[in-house]
Amino acid sequence: MQTSAWGKVAASRGQKVHQLGLYDGETLKATALLLEKKILYYSSFYCPRGFILDYSEREVLKEMIREVKNYVKKHRGLYFRIDPDLIWHKLDEKAEPVESFPENEEIISFLQEQGAVWKGKTIRFQEMSNPRFTFRVPLQNDLLAQCHPTTRNIINKHNPYGIHVYKGDANDIDKFYGVMSETARNKSIYLEPRSFFADFYTILAKEDKADIWVAEIDIPQLKAYYANKEETLQAELTIAESPEATKKQRSKRNDLLDQLKKIEKEKKELEDIHEDKVVLSSVINARFQDKVWIVHGGNSDRLRSLQGNYELYYRVLEDAKANGLSWGDLFGTEGKVDKNSDVYGIFLFKFRFGGDFDEFIGEFDFETRPLTSHLINRLLHWRRRLLIRRSVKENQK
Repeated sequence: MQTSAWGKVAASRGQKVHQLGLYDGETLKATALLLEKKILYYSSFYCPRGFILDYSEREVLKEMIREVKNYVKKHRGLYFRIDPDLIWHKLDEKAEPVESFPENEEIISFLQEQGAVWKGKTIRFQEMSNPRFTFRVPLQNDLLAQCHPTTRNIINKHNPYGIHVYKGDANDIDKFYGVMSETARNKSIYLEPRSFFADFYTILAKEDKADIWVAEIDIPQLKAYYANKEETLQAELTIAESPEATKKQRSKRNDLLDQLKKIEKEKKELEDIHEDKVVLSSVINARFQDKVWIVHGGNSDRLRSLQGNYELYYRVLEDAKANGLSWGDLFGTEGKVDKNSDVYGIFLFKFRFGGDFDEFIGEFDFETRPLTSHLINRLLHWRRRLLIRRSVKENQK
């Protein structure tokens, strides 16, 4: 998010891009990519996951803040925002700290001393410009071994349904947007227009920094699988219920009945599907340096029992590992584990890939016109809430 490639994505959304560098003589000490957004007569400036510098060099950090603040004020900016890629804690499955980084915690206080307004311990997606929590999967390790048993069990079945997972291209944007829309509707979250995702993919793909992945199922093939499986199970049940059955064979009877009942339920869902192929899941990821970020992703409401999203994500991580990357960032979760939350399923799904549950230090605003900034931000807050509600309402039609 601090690269010129990301600047091109932001520019496609009408934001003005500023690329700044702080030099000590001929030595580049710090950089910042700022995204300017017009607000009436003024502008806001956002430095996503920046600055890029050595945060332990306090004098450099102090100088960077001063210079950027002057630059923003000169360009009629109300404030500039940073949310550094600095980890505060590693968390457990209950979002409780298991490892702390005191050197990064000290930066919170230092930034406040330099005049920053810290947004605090934000928890929900809608409270943040970028997620303050994420899961990062180390790719150097055995991918399957570090997964939760649930994920491991799904992957170990070796995709019996014949789900087709492939790396696509711009022609697959509609497939992606279809399942993305379903996810937004189910989770009552804001949905960007199709053009945003198309620009995101095509701009980064031109620089070989993005992929689109699709998991789909061939319906006639799935019906054939169910027919064969049902026939096999029925034959085993006949043996289990026969007088000649062994004790071991009889013990399988209830399990066989459960499997047949499950197949019958899944076959019933097929009655309402009239296409030959159904997209189960799709993601768009970005690749930079040693990481892959699975930034945008959606899942279909249909045939969820096939768990195509697990197959898809595992393939993305496998591909990244095969191409020499070190980390897979599943990009975003919330900081409160609430089983009643609309996004609990997102948390559980990402958690089960066995990555580090990371908490960043958060967002910091440096105001250049405090009073004006406060008034306009209140208006923007209500405008943003209205846009989210409108997006959710439109997507639920």
